[in-house]
Amino acid sequence: MKQNFIITRINRVILVGKNEYPQNRIVFKHPALSNELIYHFNGKSTVYFNGKVLETEENTIRFLPKGEVKEYIVDKQTPCECIDIFFDTDIPLSDEAFVIKITQSTTISNLFKKIFSIWVSKNDGYYFECISLLYKIFAELQKQNYIPQNQYNTIKPAIEYILKNFLNDKISVPFLADKCGISEAYLKKLFIKKFGLSPIKYIIQLKVNHACDLLRSKQYSITQVAELCGYDNVYYFSRQFKEYVGIAPSVFAQKYISSK
Repeated sequence: MKQNFIITRINRVILVGKNEYPQNRIVFKHPALSNELIYHFNGKSTVYFNGKVLETEENTIRFLPKGEVKEYIVDKQTPCECIDIFFDTDIPLSDEAFVIKITQSTTISNLFKKIFSIWVSKNDGYYFECISLLYKIFAELQKQNYIPQNQYNTIKPAIEYILKNFLNDKISVPFLADKCGISEAYLKKLFIKKFGLSPIKYIIQLKVNHACDLLRSKQYSITQVAELCGYDNVYYFSRQFKEYVGIAPSVFAQKYISSK
């Protein structure tokens, strides 16, 4: 994929729910009028696109290039949910479709959720915000793996502890640094290098990401979601949610339905 390009237009952003296409095989026959960048939150399928066989699963991104479509078939093994961004660029990004496995998914999945939320809200300035977020997605894709393995191994104990305990424990930077045997400053440096976020912001994004999943399930009230995500104060939870997602959790719960 090209690294230097200009996003000239976002045409639409849609959420495809698990029940959107009930059939196991979907055959698309229309030409690709835009590039597509699709984040798969769950599910598993095999995609046949212009001679390429693409295996998609949880936390994968599928890229489909703009142009003639000779073949586009999706065989679903399990139902999936994804967000699809249709966009144009000044130069072709790739002549072929491909799939990227996201090993550390929180930041990128939240960016996809945020761009969808802002797109469907259509508030003032939404279009430019979405353009900015799409650039951030590409930036994350480029830098996600740009950390030497030995540096990743250094902070791996902190990452593993966070992933297991972010909903229950009040996790501090000194505690994480001690688990890794390094200074707080070096811990922050490696987290920012790996995730583009400080350890605390990484934890907040995990909480917000989990809150999004709970809200999408439509089984919990805002107060219950806040409690399940480790917040003692629902108003503080709402402020942080809006800061990271772009809209309040109550609005998100109403908007986060398929816009297709």
